[in-house]
Formats: sequence, structure tokens, C-alpha cells
Amino acid sequence: MDRFGAITSLVAELGANTVEIGGWYENNDFRQARRFYGLANTLSGSSRDSLQFQHDPFFTQWDYDYGTEILQYHVMDRVDLGALTLSGGWKGVRVSNRANAIVAGPLSSGRIASQDWFLPQIGMLFRLTNNAELFANYTENFRPFVSAGTSGLFATSPASFAASVEDLRPERSKTIEGGGRFRSGGFQGVLAGYHVDFSDRQLGVQVGAPIEGRPSELQNVGSVRSWGVEASGTLTLMRGLSATASYAYNHSTYRNDVLNGVTIIPLEGKTVVDSPRHIASGEIAYDGELFFGRVGANYMSKRYYSYLNDVSVDGRVVVDASIGIKVPTGIGFLSGFALEASVTNLLDRDYVGTVGSGGYGNSGDGQTLLPAAPRQLFVTLRKGF
Repeated sequence: MDRFGAITSLVAELGANTVEIGGWYENNDFRQARRFYGLANTLSGSSRDSLQFQHDPFFTQWDYDYGTEILQYHVMDRVDLGALTLSGGWKGVRVSNRANAIVAGPLSSGRIASQDWFLPQIGMLFRLTNNAELFANYTENFRPFVSAGTSGLFATSPASFAASVEDLRPERSKTIEGGGRFRSGGFQGVLAGYHVDFSDRQLGVQVGAPIEGRPSELQNVGSVRSWGVEASGTLTLMRGLSATASYAYNHSTYRNDVLNGVTIIPLEGKTVVDSPRHIASGEIAYDGELFFGRVGANYMSKRYYSYLNDVSVDGRVVVDASIGIKVPTGIGFLSGFALEASVTNLLDRDYVGTVGSGGYGNSGDGQTLLPAAPRQLFVTLRKGF
């Protein structure tokens, strides 16, 4: 990968206004291939070092040169009105993508571009007191296309690319969020809510079994609406000892049915795959002059891994912990050294760590789940400066 570019900005203070104008240019050249390497038939071990980049392939199935060119500018104004701060502006973006075949394969090559020269963003911050403030934001954005052989439009078949390149629109989002931050004594917390509308979502539909490595087919699958609330807080119990807790509720659903060939898949109202409704965590941590440690638990509710929500993985609770000792300051060269032992999945629970490893199907089970790591112990020696 060869990547270069430039970022620049100009800021001017005009009374209560802080005006900023800036730009960003980037050019990214990326080479990607699928090659096959031979192994000698030996009983003494592998004839290749798996930790080194491989060389001398006996077969190259495909090899492409990808390029991405990004041009972006932004204009922003921040107005300070004492207790109230207002900000607003917009950005404009153009992204050009290309793919040239060096060794032609089943993937696509060609050019496509996405642009929007006006993406607004506005925000508000209101300080109620020195220890409490309210905030709100509205943002519009879009996701440019990707130049790669393993995701996006170029990862599809040439027929799918040709059918999509003229009319394909990038994914877009409109986000509203608001909430408050506050602190009192040894407690500080945040409470926020959000609402996001995604449109023109692009889905790479898996063709055949994942192990076949066939190119996917791209499809516009309509809109998704997400809304939820997030809350978190930290309480200092005593010097060096604190407790932290957080909770998030997320409701993400598909807003459209999807046409699969001549069959309509009734997705409207179904929960988005791999999006748990509830996530919560809690942690108690201690950081003293000599000893430090923490123990924490993370909860995630069930997740669907089919678009019609007929199969799911159960929720799980995972506990992690660590304990360590450090050299206090003033001990010369040894100051800053610390020895830490940490354990992940402390209770050695068996649960599904990853869903969608082989894509998602409309309904029914599939080879698309991966188990989580068992209990693991790590010992770390570090030096701070």
C-alpha cells in the first residue's frame, strides 16, 4: 500500500465566532491478490515459515491494483455565548475508486465515484452549572465506496458491477443525539439518547459456501432505523478505589422488505443481525502507590444471526480481572516498572464470540459462528517514562 496526502486548515477568531475552513486530500494505491503456495511433503514440519511473507506462488487466481482518491473540504463556525455554545457547518466529499486487473479473476474492475458537497452538522452545548451541562447534535454523513477485492462493489462479480455502477448510491445516515453530563462530589456520569436513520444500505450477498471464495453479489437492502439510550457513571469510593458502570439499550430494525430474485423477504420490522438490545458492564478498580488491580464483568444480550430472526445466540456474561505491583517514584532507574497479571474470561465460560463469520442467511442455521477464547492468563512487564 502506498498512501500520501495533505491536511490543512485556517482558523480565525472574529469576536464571539471561531471560523475554520479546511481541506483534506489523499491518494491510496493498494495491491491485493489471491495466491497459492506449495508445501513440501515432509514429516519434520512445515517447509514454509508462517511468520514470514510468502514468495514463489505456484498459482495466482487473481491480482488487482486498487486506487482511492479523496478530496474533502469543511467550513465550521463556533459561537461562544457564555453559558451557551453553538457550532455549525458542513463538509463536502468526493471519493474516486478504481480497480485494474493485473491477473484477471472472478472480481470486478473499473471506476466508480461518490460525492456530496454539502453534509451539514450542527451542535449545542449548554452549561447549567460548573458541574452540569447539556448537549445536542445533528449530523448527516455518507459512506464512500471501498477499493478492495474483499469488500464493496469491486468484490462482486463483473455482471453485478456492470448492473450497479451507473445507479448505485452510497449509504447515508442522519443522526440526532442529545444528553447531559454531570458530576457531584466523587461521582461523574453521562446520560444520552440517539436516533439514526440509515438509507441505501449496500449488502454483499454471499454466493455459495464461504469456503468456496466466490465473489458476492451487491444489493441495495433499503433502510435501517436505530435508536437507544446510553448511561455511564464513575464513583470514587476512596483514594485510588473507584467503581464504574455503564448500560446501553439499542433498538435497530430493518425498514424495508427485500427482493431476492423473485421472492420477497419480509425483513421490515426485523431486528438487525448481530445487534444486541442490551449491553452492560461494571468494574471495580484500585490504583495505589504500590498495588493496582481491577475486576470487571460485561453482559451482552442475545444476537440474531439470520435476517428473519429465527436463530440466535444466547446472551453471556464475561468476567476479566487483573492485579499488579509497581515500583514507586523516587527509586531511580526502577521507577516506572510494573508487573501485571491479567485473566480474560475468568470463569472460563463457553459462549459464541463471533456471529456472521461466513455471512448471514435469510433463515435457518449456518456455518457462521465462532467460539470465544477460553480462560487466558497474561503476565506483562512494562516500564513507564
